[in-house]
Amino acid sequence: MKKNPTTAAFYASIGGAILFTALIALLDPLLDSVPHPADQGSWWYFWRLVEPNAWTRAAAWTGYALHQIALWIVVILMMKEKPHPGKLSRLNVAAIAINGLFIALHILQTHLTYDGIAQDVPVWTSQWSVIVMLVIILYQLAPSRGLVLGKKITWKPEAARWSGKWHGLYISWALVYTFWFHPAEGDFGLLFGFFYMFLLLIQVSFANTEIHFSKGWVVVLESMVGLHGPAIAIQKLLVETGGKLVPDSWIMFATGFLFMFVFTGQFALKLPRWARGAIFVGYAALCVGLFGWWGLGKSYMILFIPAALYGGALALAGVARIAAGVRRKLAA
Repeated sequence: MKKNPTTAAFYASIGGAILFTALIALLDPLLDSVPHPADQGSWWYFWRLVEPNAWTRAAAWTGYALHQIALWIVVILMMKEKPHPGKLSRLNVAAIAINGLFIALHILQTHLTYDGIAQDVPVWTSQWSVIVMLVIILYQLAPSRGLVLGKKITWKPEAARWSGKWHGLYISWALVYTFWFHPAEGDFGLLFGFFYMFLLLIQVSFANTEIHFSKGWVVVLESMVGLHGPAIAIQKLLVETGGKLVPDSWIMFATGFLFMFVFTGQFALKLPRWARGAIFVGYAALCVGLFGWWGLGKSYMILFIPAALYGGALALAGVARIAAGVRRKLAA
């Protein structure tokens, strides 16, 4: 990326994300006395109050609602903007300011009332909102980098335009919803998740600029979920085992999300053949090592996440095509 006001603001925003993450970590000891309910299984959410009340609920939901409405207004206005690669618009500045303000507000709210909106909604809603976001990214980039092994796919133009127009509204919802789902705790899995969330909010804030369309930057954002997913699973595992790292579902998350980079993400990058070959060999060696530790009979789990994401992209192609057809008929 060339040096210009857009890249300067981008690097400043990355610095802000690092500072906010550090702030959450530094303030975390103040939350040690907050009681948490006992863990009740894989679908149980641990980071919430044992006895919530109307005030704790109102604080979380009000913060979420105001953040969501403010960002949606900006995103809707951005949808009407023309691309401006080398400069920031007032809407970009507004989005950066809104996200920065509500990140600070959520950190403060955590230390005053603790709870996020997780108290009132199932944990799977947060997980699947981000999974659908990854599906949308796969769909959007398939024509330029391919869906698998760089083999490009051409979607119906009307369907692609429909998805391109509306994806910002969905993704901005998924991010704000997931951000307010969690209290601003400093456990390492959540901490990495918040940093990742800040980077994704930066991506939304830089809509219509060269940052937003940078394939390399998008690959970084996609790939980071391959670190966040295993981190959360490992954090939960260490609590259950008293600090001992043993083979478990974190291996499925690590190898599954890495699969997406190896077979899809890397093809957005201009790499020599030897580099691509090294990535494939390194990934194969990692899978053999990890599943040799956990049990080679479980190696089929590598395909769980790719099947969900690729299948979701194809399903989205069908939905987009139907939606575009309905829109065409209504217009006629």
